[in-house]
Amino acid sequence: MTGPGPDPVDRTATVDGPAAVEKAVQVETAESELRRLGLDALRVHHHGDLARVEAPSVELLAVASEPLRGEVLRAVRSAGFRLVALDLAGPPDPAA
Repeated sequence: MTGPGPDPVDRTATVDGPAAVEKAVQVETAESELRRLGLDALRVHHHGDLARVEAPSVELLAVASEPLRGEVLRAVRSAGFRLVALDLAGPPDPAA
């Protein structure tokens, strides 16, 4: 697994003030719960009620399959997201 990614504020909708902080806290809470599950490489992006989860391609099948799928859903929803989507493209390749 890789280290922490960009600051959670960088992965929220472009908003100023308290709303941006609240969204950053939601992202950080979700990612903290995912790290607790050993999923350090997953990144969460805020899209209102929807959390878009990026996972490296080597982890997509595991994250989308039970029992881990249910754990990921619980972890991300515990941060206040209603919907959780798995981004099939995964995180951008830093070498590209």
